[in-house]
Amino acid sequence: MTAPKKLFIKTYGCQMNVYDSERMAEALGGQGYVETSSPDDADMILLNTCHIREKAAEKVYSELGRFKGLKADKPDLKIGVAGCVAQAEGEEIMRRQPLVDLVVGPQSYHRLPELEAKARKGEKALDTEFPEEDKFEKLKARPKAKRGPTAFLTVQEAATSSAPSAWCPIPVAPRCRARPSAS
Repeated sequence: MTAPKKLFIKTYGCQMNVYDSERMAEALGGQGYVETSSPDDADMILLNTCHIREKAAEKVYSELGRFKGLKADKPDLKIGVAGCVAQAEGEEIMRRQPLVDLVVGPQSYHRLPELEAKARKGEKALDTEFPEEDKFEKLKARPKAKRGPTAFLTVQEAATSSAPSAWCPIPVAPRCRARPSAS
């Protein structure tokens, strides 16, 4: 039996990102990943970012700089940036930090398995678009929450210029995507 690949996710920002990090771990679980609490043990590192915090992008670039030595010691280590900073910065992240293998926006993390496969082949993987398909339909049903009687769930993502979000001013999207009321 092959040893599982290890995934380290560092989450910045709001409770929404805690939920998104859990969903990313679930999506990559199907690719044989299990979570680890240390980036030193990881086969993949994901930084799930929040753009609303002061100097958010610079904090991400600083964190990525800390991984240079680890990447040099483990050339097969894959490093990704997800979330709102990924959405806002896009290709600029890969240009400024060539050690980054994948960049994925908050509307596309259901595509992580395909992006991870691309990165494993040595290709750069970037997906910061607002996809046509609804990620809620693509993600598997949630397992029972690890935290006991509480859980985070997405009600609405993004905002439009005509209907800005009260909880997060970015990203402003061409349209909002909301969870169907039946779920």
